[in-house]
Amino acid sequence: MSTFTASAATTLRPAVYLRCSSRGPQATQRQQVALQRYARRLGLPAPVVYLDTGRPSGGMPPLERLVRAVHEGSHRVILIPGEWVFSHDDSQARRIVSLLRQAGARRILALPAPHRWPQYTPPVMPSPNAGERQEADQP
Repeated sequence: MSTFTASAATTLRPAVYLRCSSRGPQATQRQQVALQRYARRLGLPAPVVYLDTGRPSGGMPPLERLVRAVHEGSHRVILIPGEWVFSHDDSQARRIVSLLRQAGARRILALPAPHRWPQYTPPVMPSPNAGERQEADQP
């Protein structure tokens, strides 16, 4: 487990950016919890969450609020589930990452993929009586 050295990037609260998942609110909630745990593992303060529901809220869209907050110096570390959270179009997602870096983000960290152990399948061993059954089946 690694932690960052103390600097402005770690004394400021990090940001978490999430977009509501097409898989439902539970998937988004799981991503938020995973990103908050990730921040703790990195030794960062509790993150500020920017949740994009995709619906107008009357105010500034969450991505625009995030860019502004980074530009104003409120965040230097941004935690995301993956760059895909910014756009389904890879080139657009990379442009948004670039914009955030230009605005002042020092680190944009994607949630590491969960480690999946290979499924264990025990070797198939012939039973000791298998040969006897084959002999009995023959005419």
